Amino acid sequence: MFAVEDRHWWFSGKRRLVRALLDGIHLPADARILDVGCGTGGMHACLRDLGRIVGVDASDLALSFARRRGSATLCRAMLPSLPFRDESFDLVTVFDVLYHRRVEDVDRAARECFRVLRRGGALVVTDSALRWLTGPHDVAMHGRRRFGRAELRRILTGAGFSVRRASYANFLLFPVAAPWRLLQRRSGDAHSDVSPAPPAINRVLRAIYGLEAALLRRVDLPIGTSVVAVARRD
Repeated sequence: MFAVEDRHWWFSGKRRLVRALLDGIHLPADARILDVGCGTGGMHACLRDLGRIVGVDASDLALSFARRRGSATLCRAMLPSLPFRDESFDLVTVFDVLYHRRVEDVDRAARECFRVLRRGGALVVTDSALRWLTGPHDVAMHGRRRFGRAELRRILTGAGFSVRRASYANFLLFPVAAPWRLLQRRSGDAHSDVSPAPPAINRVLRAIYGLEAALLRRVDLPIGTSVVAVARRD
């Protein structure tokens, strides 16, 4: 991931989609941002101009790569036990974390994000969508679950959040991605979909995600392989 995520269409597309969500959020000039499950820090490129980033992850290996970026204060932690005081952050981001098998209690994890978020602060969540798309990629990425839009909304509302947006994402490529995921089940081997693409294909797919980000700025998308949400602690 660290080797390819700066240029790979999937990761750059994800940053564009997240930025489309973040552009509708008003933060204080020196916002404190908590990136939960920061991994190798690849998402910090779309966060660093918004405030001071604190990244946490359960993996020492991931944190060792994130340190090379020098864009965040880092520490080892995982949901649902974050080592911060109540109401410490203006923005909490949870990018593709709740699906993970290490997160045993999703509702408790959402409540912990609510606890560390300041009143008026925002939460941005992205995750895997639609349980029937579960396949070898999920096994390789240690995934335990996938979410429907209504289910993610229910989890966040139950934790005390006011959900402002809940949408699917990766919508434009869904007609190709969904059958591909279903075909992968026949192989039975756990493997990730992420691999380097030829430059021309990489450019085309990045352009498609740029178009989707423009759509997501204006409307919620009806289906996709991912689900996203923006919520507030009112």
